[in-house]
Amino acid sequence: RHSCSSVVAVISHRGRAALLRRFSSAARAPPVIDLSPLRDGGLSSSSPLVREVADACEQWGFFQVVNHGVDEDLCARAEEQQRAFFALPMEVKECMRRSADNSRGWYNDELTKQRRDWKEGLDFGSTPPMDWSLADADARNGTLDGYNRFPPADLLPSFRPTMLEYYDALAGVATGLARLFSLGLGMPADFFEPYLRRTQHTSYLRLNYYAPYTGEDPTQLCISPHKDAGFLTVLRQDVGCHSLQVRDRQAPDGGG
Repeated sequence: RHSCSSVVAVISHRGRAALLRRFSSAARAPPVIDLSPLRDGGLSSSSPLVREVADACEQWGFFQVVNHGVDEDLCARAEEQQRAFFALPMEVKECMRRSADNSRGWYNDELTKQRRDWKEGLDFGSTPPMDWSLADADARNGTLDGYNRFPPADLLPSFRPTMLEYYDALAGVATGLARLFSLGLGMPADFFEPYLRRTQHTSYLRLNYYAPYTGEDPTQLCISPHKDAGFLTVLRQDVGCHSLQVRDRQAPDGGG
């Protein structure tokens, strides 16, 4: 129903009314959707929530969600660990740099639309056994794009366990949204589940750090306009930074 490569859902712990007030000055803005009914169960293709999500996918390919079930304390701990990671000395992060034979890890040289981004990032994700108790370099964890890499435990002992807990929580949100997509497309709620089983899907979690720009190019962006790849992106923004923009396909110039 939607034309974007990936639907983007932004999770927020702000109340729906507060988010709507924030967007009230805009002629059009992406919808804010309350996911409480999803946790209550008993949804059908005619449920208002299913219709809301289907309309958002069709018109925007993007929406914000509240009451999504991800613990606020977990989000705070995850953010604390992310900030600690990106504050590590460069030589520590260089040891985790992505390579030709392992695309998982740290990087600061990614291109978007053939232009270098102004950001750092760290990618890690699902493994064939999806057994977090295995060592990351265990042969059973090998994937087409490599192995997960995390900072040394003696430097950031809480990083890996916190990030894996966070990954699992966001995967739960994605699974619930996939059920809503299925119903909105007129299919059974579990239509996508064979492809999204814990040991089946290829999801990854990307941590992005957009540092203040210190260069001289007035056209430089932290990341160029793009569509995400894949099935669904679940995104959480830094509440102190409001730079995310969404293209409005109905705008006269195709922008927005």
